[in-house]
Amino acid sequence: MFVNLLGKQWLPSIPQIDRRLRAPGARIADVACGTGWSSIAMAQAYPGASVDGVDLDGDAIEEAKRHARDAGVADRVRFEARDAAGLGGEHRYDVVTVIEALHDMAQPVATLRTARGLLADGATVLVVDSASGEDFTVPGTEYEQLEYGWSLVTCLADAREPGSAATGAVMRPPTLRRYAAEAGFIGVRVLPIETPYWRFYELTP
Repeated sequence: MFVNLLGKQWLPSIPQIDRRLRAPGARIADVACGTGWSSIAMAQAYPGASVDGVDLDGDAIEEAKRHARDAGVADRVRFEARDAAGLGGEHRYDVVTVIEALHDMAQPVATLRTARGLLADGATVLVVDSASGEDFTVPGTEYEQLEYGWSLVTCLADAREPGSAATGAVMRPPTLRRYAAEAGFIGVRVLPIETPYWRFYELTP
């Protein structure tokens, strides 16, 4: 989905983000980038942009670096095993992405607050996460039943630590809106991108 859809269909369908990323010298921060495919796909779609991908998993980052070399974008995509709080410096980003990862984080509000601080003027944060329903219903859809299964064995378990938000895989829109408000964002917009699994949110500082 990253290689075939992210840079070729999904991002181009968001005019304000697409326009910024087509400008020479555009900068993207990809938080919780995993093995790098989202970062690579964005670099391939926007040849004038550079991408900083960060993840706490050192093994995943090493694999991401190899993937970037193989894809021929290692000159514009930098991967580091670090916390996103260390990004930025004097530079800011035209978009910060958190793709299929926020629900896994023990401190999602802190992550969003950091992402907000990385933005250039007029830039936004793009969160892609579970396409769960607005409200809990019984019986749940087959998709939500699947997500609850994943949550019990992986997502929720991985995020358990003292003080964890313990979000789990089924992160509903009201939860994301609450996290964004607590992180200082003034707007959350659900983007009109239809996929079977994910919902796209644009967060405005």
